Amino acid sequence: MNNSVVKSLDIKADKWVIENNSSLGKTVSFDFSYLPNEWFKKINKEITIESIILKKPTLATLNRYNYSLRRFFEFLEKYGIEIKRYEDITHKHIQMFIFELKQQNIANSTRVITMSSLKWIINFGMIFDYDGFPENPIFDGDEYKTIRVEDILKTKYIPDNIMRQIESSLDKEENEQLKSIIEIGIDTGLRLSEVLDLEVGCITDDPMGNPVLHVVSKKNNTERFIAVSRRVKRAVRKLEELSQKGRNVIGSNNLTVYWQPNAKKYDRLYQANLRPQIRNYPIRHNIIDENGDHFHLKFHAFRHTLGTEMLNRGMSMFEIAEYLGQESLHSTDSYAKLKNPTIQKEYKELGFIGMIVEDISQQSLNNSQKLDNQTLHSAALPDGACKKPIDGKGNLCAKFNMCVICPKFITTPEHLPIHKNHLERLRADRENYKKSEYIGTENHLETIEKALETIIERLEVMEDDKQ
Repeated sequence: MNNSVVKSLDIKADKWVIENNSSLGKTVSFDFSYLPNEWFKKINKEITIESIILKKPTLATLNRYNYSLRRFFEFLEKYGIEIKRYEDITHKHIQMFIFELKQQNIANSTRVITMSSLKWIINFGMIFDYDGFPENPIFDGDEYKTIRVEDILKTKYIPDNIMRQIESSLDKEENEQLKSIIEIGIDTGLRLSEVLDLEVGCITDDPMGNPVLHVVSKKNNTERFIAVSRRVKRAVRKLEELSQKGRNVIGSNNLTVYWQPNAKKYDRLYQANLRPQIRNYPIRHNIIDENGDHFHLKFHAFRHTLGTEMLNRGMSMFEIAEYLGQESLHSTDSYAKLKNPTIQKEYKELGFIGMIVEDISQQSLNNSQKLDNQTLHSAALPDGACKKPIDGKGNLCAKFNMCVICPKFITTPEHLPIHKNHLERLRADRENYKKSEYIGTENHLETIEKALETIIERLEVMEDDKQ
Protein backbone atom coordinates (compact mmCIF):
# COMPACT_ATOMS: atom_id res chain seq x y z
CA MET A 1 0.00 0.00 0.00
CA ASN A 2 2.78 2.42 0.97
CA ASN A 3 4.74 1.93 -2.27
CA SER A 4 1.65 2.52 -4.39
CA VAL A 5 0.96 5.69 -2.38
CA VAL A 6 4.48 6.96 -3.02
CA LYS A 7 4.28 6.25 -6.75
CA SER A 8 1.09 8.28 -7.01
CA LEU A 9 2.62 11.39 -5.42
CA ASP A 10 3.69 14.35 -7.51
CA ILE A 11 6.82 15.66 -5.80
CA LYS A 12 6.53 18.91 -7.75
CA ALA A 13 3.08 19.64 -6.31
CA ASP A 14 2.90 21.57 -3.03
CA LYS A 15 -0.32 19.89 -1.94
CA TRP A 16 -0.98 16.17 -1.70
CA VAL A 17 -4.21 14.30 -0.98
CA ILE A 18 -3.68 10.65 -0.08
CA GLU A 19 -6.44 8.06 0.24
CA ASN A 20 -6.35 6.63 3.75
CA ASN A 21 -9.68 5.45 5.04
CA SER A 22 -9.48 5.66 8.83
CA SER A 23 -11.45 7.04 11.76
CA LEU A 24 -10.05 10.49 10.84
CA GLY A 25 -11.58 10.44 7.36
CA LYS A 26 -11.14 8.98 3.90
CA THR A 27 -8.06 11.02 3.00
CA VAL A 28 -5.13 12.82 4.58
CA SER A 29 -3.78 16.06 3.12
CA PHE A 30 -0.25 17.45 3.04
CA ASP A 31 0.50 21.10 2.35
CA PHE A 32 4.07 22.26 1.74
CA SER A 33 3.17 25.69 0.35
CA TYR A 34 3.93 27.49 3.63
CA LEU A 35 7.63 26.57 3.47
CA PRO A 36 9.85 29.60 2.68
CA ASN A 37 11.81 28.32 -0.33
CA GLU A 38 12.16 25.48 -2.82
CA TRP A 39 14.91 23.77 -0.82
CA PHE A 40 12.64 23.35 2.23
CA LYS A 41 9.78 22.12 0.06
CA LYS A 42 11.97 19.56 -1.69
CA ILE A 43 13.62 18.23 1.49
CA ASN A 44 10.35 18.03 3.49
CA LYS A 45 8.68 16.14 0.66
CA GLU A 46 11.60 13.71 0.36
CA ILE A 47 11.65 13.00 4.10
CA THR A 48 7.87 12.58 4.15
CA ILE A 49 8.06 10.07 1.29
CA GLU A 50 10.92 8.22 3.00
CA SER A 51 8.87 7.99 6.20
CA ILE A 52 5.84 6.69 4.31
CA ILE A 53 8.03 3.92 2.87
CA LEU A 54 9.49 3.13 6.31
CA LYS A 55 5.94 3.16 7.79
CA LYS A 56 7.21 5.13 10.75
CA PRO A 57 5.76 7.38 11.95
CA THR A 58 2.24 6.53 10.79
CA LEU A 59 0.58 8.44 7.98
CA ALA A 60 -1.71 10.17 10.48
CA THR A 61 1.27 11.32 12.56
CA LEU A 62 3.10 12.54 9.44
CA ASN A 63 -0.01 14.52 8.58
CA ARG A 64 -0.06 16.15 12.04
CA TYR A 65 3.66 16.93 11.78
CA ASN A 66 3.10 18.55 8.40
CA TYR A 67 0.50 21.05 9.57
CA SER A 68 2.06 21.55 13.02
CA LEU A 69 5.44 22.52 11.55
CA ARG A 70 3.74 25.55 10.04
CA ARG A 71 3.89 27.27 13.46
CA PHE A 72 7.69 27.29 13.40
CA PHE A 73 7.91 28.92 10.01
CA GLU A 74 5.21 31.45 10.97
CA PHE A 75 7.37 32.29 14.00
CA LEU A 76 10.43 32.88 11.74
CA GLU A 77 8.41 35.13 9.46
CA LYS A 78 6.89 37.05 12.38
CA TYR A 79 10.33 37.99 13.75
CA GLY A 80 12.02 38.46 10.40
CA ILE A 81 14.39 35.52 10.89
CA GLU A 82 15.66 34.35 7.51
CA ILE A 83 17.01 30.84 7.13
CA LYS A 84 17.80 29.10 3.87
CA ARG A 85 18.29 25.58 5.20
CA TYR A 86 17.77 23.67 8.44
CA GLU A 87 21.50 24.00 9.17
CA ASP A 88 20.91 27.73 9.76
CA ILE A 89 18.72 26.98 12.81
CA THR A 90 20.54 27.41 16.12
CA HIS A 91 19.83 26.53 19.73
CA LYS A 92 18.98 30.20 20.29
CA HIS A 93 16.26 29.99 17.63
CA ILE A 94 14.80 26.96 19.42
CA GLN A 95 14.74 28.81 22.74
CA MET A 96 13.08 31.82 21.11
CA PHE A 97 10.48 29.52 19.54
CA ILE A 98 9.76 27.87 22.89
CA PHE A 99 9.16 31.29 24.41
CA GLU A 100 6.81 32.13 21.51
CA LEU A 101 4.84 28.89 22.02
CA LYS A 102 4.42 29.65 25.71
CA GLN A 103 2.87 33.02 24.90
CA GLN A 104 0.21 31.52 22.64
CA ASN A 105 -3.20 30.56 23.96
CA ILE A 106 -2.98 26.93 22.85
CA ALA A 107 -3.17 23.58 24.62
CA ASN A 108 -0.03 21.94 25.96
CA SER A 109 -0.69 19.02 23.62
CA THR A 110 -0.54 21.42 20.67
CA ARG A 111 2.78 22.79 21.91
CA VAL A 112 4.11 19.26 22.24
CA ILE A 113 3.10 18.12 18.74
CA THR A 114 4.53 21.36 17.31
CA MET A 115 7.88 20.77 19.01
CA SER A 116 7.78 17.09 18.02
CA SER A 117 7.31 17.98 14.37
CA LEU A 118 10.35 20.27 14.42
CA LYS A 119 12.54 17.76 16.28
CA TRP A 120 11.41 14.94 13.99
CA ILE A 121 12.30 16.65 10.71
CA ILE A 122 15.68 17.93 11.95
CA ASN A 123 16.69 14.69 13.69
CA PHE A 124 15.63 12.65 10.66
CA GLY A 125 17.82 14.77 8.39
CA MET A 126 20.78 14.53 10.76
CA ILE A 127 20.50 10.76 11.34
CA PHE A 128 20.24 9.94 7.62
CA ASP A 129 22.92 12.46 6.59
CA TYR A 130 20.80 14.72 4.42
CA ASP A 131 22.61 17.81 3.15
CA GLY A 132 21.66 21.11 4.73
CA PHE A 133 21.11 19.94 8.32
CA PRO A 134 22.94 20.93 11.53
CA GLU A 135 26.17 19.07 12.23
CA ASN A 136 25.77 19.41 15.99
CA PRO A 137 22.66 18.94 18.20
CA ILE A 138 20.50 22.07 18.60
CA PHE A 139 18.04 20.53 21.09
CA ASP A 140 19.00 20.17 24.76
CA GLY A 141 16.38 17.61 25.73
CA ASP A 142 14.40 19.94 28.00
CA GLU A 143 12.08 21.32 25.32
CA TYR A 144 8.99 19.39 26.39
CA LYS A 145 9.42 20.27 30.06
CA THR A 146 9.97 23.92 29.25
CA ILE A 147 6.88 24.40 27.08
CA ARG A 148 4.50 23.30 29.82
CA VAL A 149 2.71 26.41 31.04
CA GLU A 150 -0.48 25.24 32.73
CA ASP A 151 -0.80 26.60 36.26
CA ILE A 152 -3.51 24.21 37.40
CA LEU A 153 -2.20 20.66 37.75
CA LYS A 154 -5.18 18.90 36.28
CA THR A 155 -5.68 15.16 36.13
CA LYS A 156 -7.34 13.33 33.26
CA TYR A 157 -9.45 11.07 35.45
CA ILE A 158 -13.22 11.11 35.65
CA PRO A 159 -14.38 11.67 39.26
CA ASP A 160 -16.57 8.97 40.78
CA ASN A 161 -19.61 11.22 41.09
CA ILE A 162 -19.34 12.13 37.40
CA MET A 163 -18.97 8.50 36.38
CA ARG A 164 -22.10 7.63 38.35
CA GLN A 165 -23.98 10.34 36.45
CA ILE A 166 -22.66 9.03 33.11
CA GLU A 167 -23.68 5.47 33.96
CA SER A 168 -27.15 6.62 35.00
CA SER A 169 -27.57 8.67 31.83
CA LEU A 170 -26.84 5.69 29.59
CA ASP A 171 -30.21 4.20 30.53
CA LYS A 172 -31.89 7.29 29.07
CA GLU A 173 -29.71 7.71 25.97
CA GLU A 174 -31.80 7.14 22.82
CA ASN A 175 -28.89 7.17 20.37
CA GLU A 176 -28.02 3.46 20.49
CA GLN A 177 -24.81 3.91 18.49
CA LEU A 178 -23.46 6.61 20.82
CA LYS A 179 -24.56 4.65 23.90
CA SER A 180 -22.73 1.52 22.71
CA ILE A 181 -19.55 3.46 21.91
CA ILE A 182 -19.50 5.07 25.37
CA GLU A 183 -20.07 1.70 27.07
CA ILE A 184 -17.14 0.23 25.14
CA GLY A 185 -14.99 3.22 26.08
CA ILE A 186 -15.79 2.96 29.79
CA ASP A 187 -15.19 -0.79 30.05
CA THR A 188 -12.15 -1.19 27.74
CA GLY A 189 -10.28 2.12 27.73
CA LEU A 190 -9.90 1.84 23.96
CA ARG A 191 -8.68 4.87 22.04
CA LEU A 192 -11.39 6.63 20.07
CA SER A 193 -9.75 5.58 16.79
CA GLU A 194 -9.69 1.95 17.95
CA VAL A 195 -13.41 1.94 18.74
CA LEU A 196 -14.25 3.52 15.40
CA ASP A 197 -12.12 0.93 13.55
CA LEU A 198 -13.90 -2.11 15.06
CA GLU A 199 -15.11 -4.54 12.43
CA VAL A 200 -17.51 -7.45 12.09
CA GLY A 201 -16.16 -10.52 13.90
CA CYS A 202 -14.07 -8.54 16.40
CA ILE A 203 -15.86 -10.12 19.37
CA THR A 204 -15.45 -13.84 20.12
CA ASP A 205 -15.49 -16.13 23.15
CA ASP A 206 -12.50 -17.87 24.70
CA PRO A 207 -12.68 -21.62 25.57
CA MET A 208 -14.25 -20.73 28.92
CA GLY A 209 -17.02 -18.74 27.24
CA ASN A 210 -15.68 -15.33 28.23
CA PRO A 211 -15.82 -12.55 25.60
CA VAL A 212 -12.59 -11.46 23.90
CA LEU A 213 -12.23 -8.37 21.72
CA HIS A 214 -9.87 -8.09 18.75
CA VAL A 215 -8.45 -4.55 18.69
CA VAL A 216 -6.46 -3.09 15.80
CA SER A 217 -4.49 0.06 16.56
CA LYS A 218 -3.44 2.17 13.58
CA LYS A 219 -1.70 4.51 16.01
CA ASN A 220 1.21 2.09 16.43
CA ASN A 221 0.37 -0.55 13.79
CA THR A 222 -0.42 -3.27 16.33
CA GLU A 223 -3.25 -5.62 17.24
CA ARG A 224 -4.21 -7.25 20.51
CA PHE A 225 -6.87 -9.54 21.97
CA ILE A 226 -8.32 -8.40 25.30
CA ALA A 227 -10.81 -9.87 27.74
CA VAL A 228 -13.91 -7.67 28.00
CA SER A 229 -17.15 -7.44 29.95
CA ARG A 230 -20.50 -8.85 28.93
CA ARG A 231 -21.66 -5.27 28.47
CA VAL A 232 -18.97 -4.72 25.82
CA LYS A 233 -20.09 -7.87 24.04
CA ARG A 234 -23.68 -6.60 24.00
CA ALA A 235 -22.53 -3.17 22.80
CA VAL A 236 -20.52 -4.68 19.93
CA ARG A 237 -23.48 -6.86 18.94
CA LYS A 238 -25.70 -3.78 19.00
CA LEU A 239 -23.27 -1.94 16.68
CA GLU A 240 -23.28 -4.97 14.36
CA GLU A 241 -27.07 -4.87 14.29
CA LEU A 242 -27.29 -1.10 13.76
CA SER A 243 -24.71 -1.08 10.97
CA GLN A 244 -25.79 -4.21 9.10
CA LYS A 245 -27.96 -2.56 6.42
CA GLY A 246 -25.44 0.20 5.77
CA ARG A 247 -22.55 -2.25 5.60
CA ASN A 248 -24.38 -4.30 3.00
CA VAL A 249 -25.09 -1.20 0.93
CA ILE A 250 -21.53 0.17 0.82
CA GLY A 251 -19.66 -3.13 1.18
CA SER A 252 -17.93 -2.34 4.49
CA ASN A 253 -17.10 -4.38 7.60
CA ASN A 254 -16.92 -1.31 9.84
CA LEU A 255 -19.30 -1.41 12.83
CA THR A 256 -20.04 2.33 12.90
CA VAL A 257 -21.56 2.61 9.42
CA TYR A 258 -24.79 4.58 9.68
CA TRP A 259 -27.25 6.58 7.59
CA GLN A 260 -26.26 10.23 7.25
CA PRO A 261 -29.45 12.26 6.61
CA ASN A 262 -27.68 15.42 5.43
CA ALA A 263 -25.49 13.59 2.93
CA LYS A 264 -28.30 11.12 2.15
CA LYS A 265 -25.95 8.15 2.16
CA TYR A 266 -24.45 5.47 4.35
CA ASP A 267 -20.92 6.04 5.63
CA ARG A 268 -18.76 5.13 8.60
CA LEU A 269 -18.54 7.34 11.69
CA TYR A 270 -15.44 9.55 11.82
CA GLN A 271 -13.80 11.23 14.80
CA ALA A 272 -14.84 14.66 13.54
CA ASN A 273 -18.50 13.56 13.75
CA LEU A 274 -18.23 11.78 17.10
CA ARG A 275 -16.21 14.28 19.14
CA PRO A 276 -18.99 16.93 19.18
CA GLN A 277 -21.44 14.26 20.34
CA ILE A 278 -19.12 13.35 23.23
CA ARG A 279 -18.64 17.02 24.20
CA ASN A 280 -22.39 17.64 24.07
CA TYR A 281 -23.29 14.49 26.03
CA PRO A 282 -22.95 16.04 29.55
CA ILE A 283 -25.00 19.04 28.43
CA ARG A 284 -27.86 16.92 27.07
CA HIS A 285 -27.91 14.78 30.22
CA ASN A 286 -27.12 17.61 32.65
CA ILE A 287 -24.01 15.94 34.06
CA ILE A 288 -22.72 18.45 36.63
CA ASP A 289 -19.32 18.76 38.30
CA GLU A 290 -18.63 19.95 41.86
CA ASN A 291 -18.67 23.60 40.72
CA GLY A 292 -22.14 23.30 39.26
CA ASP A 293 -20.86 23.37 35.67
CA HIS A 294 -21.43 20.83 32.93
CA PHE A 295 -18.59 18.32 33.03
CA HIS A 296 -16.09 18.70 30.18
CA LEU A 297 -16.00 15.15 28.81
CA LYS A 298 -13.33 13.76 26.51
CA PHE A 299 -13.44 10.18 25.28
CA HIS A 300 -9.77 9.62 26.18
CA ALA A 301 -10.60 10.23 29.86
CA PHE A 302 -12.28 6.79 29.95
CA ARG A 303 -8.87 5.33 29.13
CA HIS A 304 -7.05 7.14 31.95
CA THR A 305 -9.80 6.30 34.42
CA LEU A 306 -9.73 2.59 33.58
CA GLY A 307 -5.93 2.53 33.84
CA THR A 308 -6.16 3.94 37.35
CA GLU A 309 -8.86 1.46 38.37
CA MET A 310 -6.80 -1.47 37.01
CA LEU A 311 -3.76 -0.39 39.01
CA ASN A 312 -5.90 -0.12 42.14
CA ARG A 313 -7.08 -3.68 41.59
CA GLY A 314 -3.49 -4.88 41.79
CA MET A 315 -2.57 -5.25 38.12
CA SER A 316 1.06 -4.47 37.27
CA MET A 317 2.02 -1.63 34.95
CA PHE A 318 3.20 -4.21 32.39
CA GLU A 319 -0.21 -5.89 32.37
CA ILE A 320 -2.01 -2.56 32.06
CA ALA A 321 0.27 -1.40 29.24
CA GLU A 322 -0.38 -4.66 27.38
CA TYR A 323 -4.14 -4.41 27.86
CA LEU A 324 -4.33 -0.77 26.78
CA GLY A 325 -1.90 -1.24 23.91
CA GLN A 326 0.74 1.18 25.19
CA GLU A 327 4.20 0.82 23.66
CA SER A 328 5.86 2.74 26.48
CA LEU A 329 5.43 2.52 30.25
CA HIS A 330 5.59 6.32 30.51
CA SER A 331 1.83 6.62 29.96
CA THR A 332 1.10 3.78 32.36
CA ASP A 333 3.38 5.31 34.98
CA SER A 334 1.01 8.27 35.35
CA TYR A 335 -1.52 5.91 36.99
CA ALA A 336 0.94 4.91 39.72
CA LYS A 337 0.50 8.09 41.74
CA LEU A 338 -3.14 7.13 42.27
CA LYS A 339 -2.61 3.54 43.37
CA ASN A 340 -3.56 4.02 47.01
CA PRO A 341 -7.39 3.89 47.24
CA THR A 342 -7.60 6.80 49.71
CA ILE A 343 -5.34 9.05 47.67
CA GLN A 344 -6.98 7.94 44.45
CA LYS A 345 -10.33 8.96 45.88
CA GLU A 346 -8.92 12.38 46.75
CA TYR A 347 -7.63 12.83 43.20
CA LYS A 348 -10.79 11.64 41.51
CA GLU A 349 -13.14 13.68 43.69
CA LEU A 350 -11.08 16.84 43.61
CA GLY A 351 -10.09 16.72 39.96
CA PHE A 352 -6.67 18.39 40.25
CA ILE A 353 -3.71 18.86 42.56
CA GLY A 354 -3.54 22.59 43.12
CA MET A 355 -2.51 25.91 41.66
CA ILE A 356 0.86 27.49 40.96
CA VAL A 357 0.96 31.26 40.46
CA GLU A 358 3.57 34.01 40.36
CA ASP A 359 2.10 35.58 43.51
CA ILE A 360 -1.00 35.22 45.63
CA SER A 361 -3.16 38.14 44.55
CA GLN A 362 -6.69 38.92 43.47
CA GLN A 363 -5.63 38.94 39.81
CA SER A 364 -3.58 35.74 39.82
CA LEU A 365 -6.33 33.79 41.58
CA ASN A 366 -9.09 35.32 39.45
CA ASN A 367 -10.82 36.24 42.69
CA SER A 368 -13.83 38.52 42.54
CA GLN A 369 -13.32 39.89 46.07
CA LYS A 370 -10.46 42.08 47.16
CA LEU A 371 -7.89 40.20 49.23
CA ASP A 372 -7.05 42.00 52.47
CA ASN A 373 -4.12 41.24 54.74
CA GLN A 374 -6.27 39.49 57.29
CA THR A 375 -7.64 37.07 54.70
CA LEU A 376 -4.18 36.38 53.29
CA HIS A 377 -2.84 35.80 56.81
CA SER A 378 -5.61 33.32 57.62
CA ALA A 379 -4.90 31.45 54.38
CA ALA A 380 -1.11 31.30 54.82
CA LEU A 381 0.69 27.97 54.95
CA PRO A 382 4.44 27.33 55.38
CA ASP A 383 4.69 26.24 51.73
CA GLY A 384 1.94 28.34 50.17
CA ALA A 385 -1.67 29.14 50.99
CA CYS A 386 -5.09 27.51 51.27
CA LYS A 387 -7.87 28.78 49.02
CA LYS A 388 -10.64 27.91 51.49
CA PRO A 389 -10.34 31.09 53.59
CA ILE A 390 -9.81 33.17 50.43
CA ASP A 391 -13.04 31.83 48.91
CA GLY A 392 -14.87 32.25 52.21
CA LYS A 393 -15.51 28.52 52.44
CA GLY A 394 -13.96 27.73 55.79
CA ASN A 395 -10.69 27.69 57.70
CA LEU A 396 -7.57 25.66 57.12
CA CYS A 397 -8.30 21.95 57.31
CA ALA A 398 -6.33 19.52 59.44
CA LYS A 399 -5.41 16.82 56.96
CA PHE A 400 -1.90 15.61 57.53
CA ASN A 401 0.18 15.85 54.36
CA MET A 402 -2.75 16.32 52.02
CA CYS A 403 -2.14 19.96 51.04
CA VAL A 404 0.07 19.22 48.03
CA ILE A 405 -2.67 17.06 46.46
CA CYS A 406 -5.56 19.35 47.36
CA PRO A 407 -7.25 21.63 44.78
CA LYS A 408 -7.35 24.40 47.40
CA PHE A 409 -3.56 24.44 47.68
CA ILE A 410 -1.74 27.44 46.18
CA THR A 411 1.99 27.91 45.97
CA THR A 412 4.44 30.35 44.39
CA PRO A 413 8.12 30.44 43.31
CA GLU A 414 9.13 32.02 46.64
CA HIS A 415 8.18 28.72 48.32
CA LEU A 416 10.45 26.66 46.05
CA PRO A 417 13.20 26.20 48.71
CA ILE A 418 10.62 24.90 51.19
CA HIS A 419 9.32 22.31 48.71
CA LYS A 420 12.86 21.20 47.89
CA ASN A 421 13.64 20.84 51.59
CA HIS A 422 10.40 18.90 52.07
CA LEU A 423 11.37 16.47 49.31
CA GLU A 424 14.91 16.06 50.65
CA ARG A 425 13.57 15.34 54.14
CA LEU A 426 11.16 12.74 52.73
CA ARG A 427 13.91 10.96 50.78
CA ALA A 428 16.53 11.11 53.53
CA ASP A 429 14.65 8.80 55.90
CA ARG A 430 11.37 7.48 54.52
CA GLU A 431 10.41 5.48 57.61
CA ASN A 432 10.99 8.38 60.00
CA TYR A 433 9.12 10.68 57.66
CA LYS A 434 6.08 8.39 57.64
CA LYS A 435 6.01 8.34 61.43
CA SER A 436 6.49 12.08 61.88
CA GLU A 437 3.88 12.99 59.26
CA TYR A 438 1.35 10.31 60.24
CA ILE A 439 1.61 8.54 56.89
CA GLY A 440 0.63 4.91 57.13
CA THR A 441 1.36 3.49 53.69
CA GLU A 442 4.18 3.52 51.16
CA ASN A 443 1.66 4.38 48.43
CA HIS A 444 0.65 7.55 50.27
CA LEU A 445 4.31 8.44 50.63
CA GLU A 446 4.91 7.88 46.91
CA THR A 447 1.94 10.09 46.09
CA ILE A 448 3.31 12.96 48.18
CA GLU A 449 6.74 12.47 46.60
CA LYS A 450 5.29 12.57 43.07
CA ALA A 451 3.29 15.70 43.87
CA LEU A 452 6.35 17.46 45.29
CA GLU A 453 8.40 16.52 42.23
CA THR A 454 5.73 17.99 39.95
CA ILE A 455 5.37 21.19 41.98
CA ILE A 456 9.14 21.72 42.12
CA GLU A 457 9.45 21.14 38.39
CA ARG A 458 6.74 23.72 37.61
CA LEU A 459 8.19 26.27 40.02
CA GLU A 460 11.67 25.86 38.53
CA VAL A 461 10.27 26.54 35.07
CA MET A 462 8.66 29.75 36.37
CA GLU A 463 11.95 30.76 38.00
CA ASP A 464 13.86 30.13 34.78
CA ASP A 465 11.39 32.31 32.88
CA LYS A 466 12.24 35.26 35.09
CA GLN A 467 15.96 35.08 34.32
